[in-house]
Amino acid sequence: MSPDTSFTASPDPEDDSTAASVSAGGGRGLVVRDSTAHEAAVDVCEFCGATSVAVRYDFGPHQILRCRSCTFMWLTPRPSEAELKEIYSVDYFRNPDFFDADNDTLYGYYDYFSERFIKQLDHQRLVDRLADARPVSGASRRRFLDIGCGLGYLLDVAHDRGFDVEGVEYNPAAADWIASKYQFPVFCGDFMAYEGGRFDAVAMLDVIEHLPQPFDALDKVAAVTNPGGVFVVSTMDSDSLVSRLIGKRLEDFRRTREHLYFFNRRTLGAALERAGFDVLRIESYGLTIQLDFLAARMRLAFPVIGALFEKLVRWSGLSRRRFRFDPRTKMIVYARRRGGAEGGAPDAPAEAR
Repeated sequence: MSPDTSFTASPDPEDDSTAASVSAGGGRGLVVRDSTAHEAAVDVCEFCGATSVAVRYDFGPHQILRCRSCTFMWLTPRPSEAELKEIYSVDYFRNPDFFDADNDTLYGYYDYFSERFIKQLDHQRLVDRLADARPVSGASRRRFLDIGCGLGYLLDVAHDRGFDVEGVEYNPAAADWIASKYQFPVFCGDFMAYEGGRFDAVAMLDVIEHLPQPFDALDKVAAVTNPGGVFVVSTMDSDSLVSRLIGKRLEDFRRTREHLYFFNRRTLGAALERAGFDVLRIESYGLTIQLDFLAARMRLAFPVIGALFEKLVRWSGLSRRRFRFDPRTKMIVYARRRGGAEGGAPDAPAEAR
């Protein structure tokens, strides 16, 4: 049964995109399947239950809606389960069409296999923080779970740091690749179906925006994290100054085949608190990147400027120079599961900045 949904267009005071007030019958988080198996607009904000939303960014077939009350954002219509399974395949980690400037081909990675060394440099910093936080457990070795573990790069680093590691990965091709390279146990499937005990440290890096039920997933994370254990989650910061300035040109917003939800610091922090965590630290999240790859990604948002920068990089002979780059569009949050011994905060006193 389809609810009677009406849209009344009005200007959004926060940007120049079309806005709409949504009023509909039905319950919290209701979705409606249309004839193409997409999900129709959610009639209320899934985070706060408000019924007034605005179209923040319009991509034609898809829009990103923003709750006027809590600022949480989500994609509508969402890809069907079959469409999601189509992209989470062997091509997800090596997508030759990534830089074609078409939203339909903007998913996954251009070549994640070649980024292993760079990724693991960044992972070492993260794992050091988790180890220094001293999550409390009765086990002789601390247990670590990586949700959305990809090709196992983080599992590898955590194992070398002394953790007993496990992974959860939805993409069968990625899980098969890990099995061919490592001995780490990896559950292949939906995290909500995972049953693997409890852990002292849990990671969910650039994953929560992909999940069809992100708040249920956070409850599940709380259930598998030992009291006093540490959870680290990273995602786009949809309300950072840079994210708002770049707007709909930003790669994370344009990934309409896979990015379903968009948090800012306030909504993600509140969601973690609601799930049973105390937020220790929120900060901007950068990465190690090669200069030619940065230029190519710049071209996705700014075609003319990016193309000129690519030429300059090639001319300079610095294409393969690596450096630490923080675009100020992503955030990483460290949180501790309530109910146990506290231990130390990662690297610094609890703060949000």
